[in-house]
Amino acid sequence: MDESNLQMMACAYGNNLLAEPINPCNNCGFTLREFRMTRVLLGARSVAAMVLGLLVAQGAAAQSMGSVSYAPFAASNVPTMSEWALIGMAVVLAAVALYAMRAQNRRVLKMWALGLVACGALSAAFWNRPAVAEPAPVEIALDQPPGGVANIPHSTELFFGDFFHIYTAQNLTDRPQRVTGVSVITGLTLLPPTGFTPECTVGLVLQPNGICYVKVYNDGLPG
Repeated sequence: MDESNLQMMACAYGNNLLAEPINPCNNCGFTLREFRMTRVLLGARSVAAMVLGLLVAQGAAAQSMGSVSYAPFAASNVPTMSEWALIGMAVVLAAVALYAMRAQNRRVLKMWALGLVACGALSAAFWNRPAVAEPAPVEIALDQPPGGVANIPHSTELFFGDFFHIYTAQNLTDRPQRVTGVSVITGLTLLPPTGFTPECTVGLVLQPNGICYVKVYNDGLPG
């Protein structure tokens, strides 16, 4: 293709970009160099639009949807028995029952003794059985031992489909934490997380590694 044909194509392309009627190429004055420059400018504009879209998406993802505040829970000293203490008590009761059985030779006491031994064995087996449930993904991390505020992160589910998302909050500290507040930004609403318990509400105490749930509904926040 010679220079004159390229110049005619450039002339027609340039006139289309400018939304003007296509004039004969000899009169438009649109050179091959100008045609190439126009294509470069259009490519640069497309790249700029893509970069701007990515920046907007990253900004939306970084936006906090709300927060969960928490503080350490000071539990009162209530005497309790550990699992090993319960097992020991069952063994002692079984021994007492066996002694009474030998002394009085009663069949009822023998059955009680066997039942207590079986209960102690089953309790030990259940307590020593490894857990098989997989942990839920942590979205709201309560990871400050002195307490603090954990952000509720952005979720695309708030802007598509049913316009809600159920967040998982977990106490990642080594001490019990009490939920002192749950809030969301304007345009969002807190709803009960149906099918998920417990709900993260003010006053709830989470033990170490304990989990609660927050359901956020988009009631008017634009995407």
